Amino acid sequence: KVYSTSVTGSREIKSQQSEVTRILDGKNIKYELVDISQDNALREEMRAKAGNPKAIPPQIVNGDHYCGDYELFVEAVEQNTLQEFLKLA
Repeated sequence: KVYSTSVTGSREIKSQQSEVTRILDGKNIKYELVDISQDNALREEMRAKAGNPKAIPPQIVNGDHYCGDYELFVEAVEQNTLQEFLKLA
């Protein structure tokens, strides 16, 4: 799951979200996009899974396993450890 929002005034968040989905699409990794702007319960769920009451999208989760945020995602891509990061390996 990639937690994202369709309602943000932040260009940074928009660009981070599109980069995450572009990379996942490029590697043919299936994911579910969860739009937290539609329901406050989803925002709370994302923050609970991230263990951070101020977490902002994008946040990446695999089942019950919290993978990380954008910074950790990019680090995993650069270090070629994306499979491990996403808990797929």
